Amino acid sequence: MRPAVILRGVVVLFTSGVMLYMAKNLLFSEVKLRHMKYFKGNVLFLEFTKPNKAVCQMETRCPDDQFPFKITSGAANIVGANICFNGQTLMSTVKNNIGKGINIALVNATDGKLITTNFFNMWTGKVELLVDFLKVIKPSTIVLLASFDDPATKMNDDAKKLFTELGSSLIFSLGFRDNWVFVGAKPIKGKTPFEQILKNDKEKNKYDSWPEAIEMEGCVPRKKD
Repeated sequence: MRPAVILRGVVVLFTSGVMLYMAKNLLFSEVKLRHMKYFKGNVLFLEFTKPNKAVCQMETRCPDDQFPFKITSGAANIVGANICFNGQTLMSTVKNNIGKGINIALVNATDGKLITTNFFNMWTGKVELLVDFLKVIKPSTIVLLASFDDPATKMNDDAKKLFTELGSSLIFSLGFRDNWVFVGAKPIKGKTPFEQILKNDKEKNKYDSWPEAIEMEGCVPRKKD
């Protein structure tokens, strides 16, 4: 037998072995052992389950009765905000539906479906537009918010009061070029645990006149029918 034929045979066998090994590992990476269920005679029965898949590039895993979310504020006045909810990007630069100021997405608290998105320029825009938007939010709505550039210059007491009714506890400390991320709801009991503000501090800022971006993720309870 020619050496070339033998060599080709060795290569084929080696390649087949590698592919079989990879296929086996990929197959078993799709499931994880949950627990031993029971014995029947001398046969052991095992129960397997697929692991929860990461959504929104999150590290957090949420139970079935909760919605996963991940919000990232803008970085300086260059990189826009991003809002991801239940595995779907709702607002981003790629979707071309964000703007400088305050970016808000409204989601149905029962089925997780997007209701609407909007953004409000808080430097040159009219705060009345934001107030009108907040006033007509219907019950059973989750509110997701991410700032970009400056969320505070045009903010007034009417808007602040409406945000407190959605669960904000930090709105009255919001200042010029602070970064702010927030998840609230209508209605809500008490204050939301999902709110962060990073103050504009020239001595600590990452981007000269702006603080670094805030990234927040978590699980929001699903409203029962």
